Amino acid sequence: MKNTELNLIPIFVAIYEEQSLSRAAGRLDISQPAVSKALKRLRDIYDDPLFHRNTAGVEPTAFASDIYPAMAAALKNFSSTLSASREFDPKSSTRIFSIACVSVASYSLIPKLINKIRKEAPSIALEIHPLFTEDMDADLRLQRYDLIIDLPPRGRSLLKTEVLYSEALSVVCSQQHPRLKDTISIEQFLKEDHVVVARWHARRSLLNAEDIPELDNRNIIVRAPGAVEMLPLIAGSDMIGILPNSTIEEFTNIYKVKSLPLPFSSYLYDLCAIWHPSRSSEASHRWLRQLLHQAAKER
Repeated sequence: MKNTELNLIPIFVAIYEEQSLSRAAGRLDISQPAVSKALKRLRDIYDDPLFHRNTAGVEPTAFASDIYPAMAAALKNFSSTLSASREFDPKSSTRIFSIACVSVASYSLIPKLINKIRKEAPSIALEIHPLFTEDMDADLRLQRYDLIIDLPPRGRSLLKTEVLYSEALSVVCSQQHPRLKDTISIEQFLKEDHVVVARWHARRSLLNAEDIPELDNRNIIVRAPGAVEMLPLIAGSDMIGILPNSTIEEFTNIYKVKSLPLPFSSYLYDLCAIWHPSRSSEASHRWLRQLLHQAAKER
């Protein structure tokens, strides 16, 4: 596709979403013959009919349905760059922000963030998703999520990352654990059965040997979706796990668990805000990140 034909993208998206050439023309404020001419050019480019006529208008071919997500994302990404320089008024905005976050953030940060948003922007809403992403770069580039809250990305990445806070980790076990009292050695740690937070698509734990080399020698019995799911399993058994200190303290009165110092060198984990660089200068996105940092300071 030539650069001069990039204007075909919004026409394709409009036809697909409106399921009608006339409605697409009205939406784009152009003539229906112009839409028909653009569709003919798209059919030539892709060597596919793309849409078939029906009694209500048109319906997409299987190929058109396959390429629609990428076309819509391209249009959305371009539109977001246009909005970057425009004024953003949180008091009147009706935006919906989509955030995917590791489970610890869903109860430690998100409630504080929501309280701040409700005070400054009563008509803005949030979509909070569990962190079940297979490709963080693609999900942020295609704007499936506006922001991800997670540990720092591993390896090379073009994504933007800012640390929200750092926190120490501890071993967590039942208050009635038959073998563990106030401390735990490396030998004891490796002999016990473990519950971990899963990186679901990789069948690995959130923390692994890249963080602490000895962790690959654990006997992992359960991979749980998050910290909240780990705690009742640990409280009702002799399995152990690793969680942030604040998480253990917050749930000690709900689940009969206790914390023990990690038997390794001191380790801090960073919880980060992660986003695609194309969103960095977008006014609404900057506002969201600012409120998130404020919420992190109040935790």
